[in-house]
This record gives sequence, C-alpha cells and structure tokens, in this order.
Amino acid sequence: MEKRLGLLEKGLTEMRETLFAVSSRADAMEKHSSTVEKHFATRADLATTELNLIKWYVATAFAMTGLACAITFGLTRLLTG
Repeated sequence: MEKRLGLLEKGLTEMRETLFAVSSRADAMEKHSSTVEKHFATRADLATTELNLIKWYVATAFAMTGLACAITFGLTRLLTG
C-alpha cells in the first residue's frame, strides 16, 4: 500500500510540474500578443473559408471546361480545315 501511495505522490509531483510549465507558457503567450483569441479560428472564419474554397472549385471547373472546349474547337478546325 505504501509503495502504491509513493507512486501516486511521484505522479502528482510530475503533474504539478507539467501544469506549471503549461501555465507559464500560456502566460507568456498572453504577454506577447495583445489578444490570444486572434490565434484561433471561429466558426464564422471556417464558414468563410469553406465558401471561398467552393467558389474557387466551381470557378476552376468552369475554366477547365472552357479550356477543354477551346482546345477541342481548335483541333477540330485544324484537322478538318
């Protein structure tokens, strides 16, 4: 029983040291940046990014389709003409 208690006390000491290190890092981040929130994306940011990606994909699909049609038209005129 005493051996198990000793292991628990050792683990508790290690956890306290880790918690102190994390807390110190968080404090340092707050001091170096005016707002910590600016490092995190919000739901609105993610929705805007998703919308921009969808627009980009659709525009790219239209451009590729137009390019394929132009190449096909050009080759058809070259080979038949």
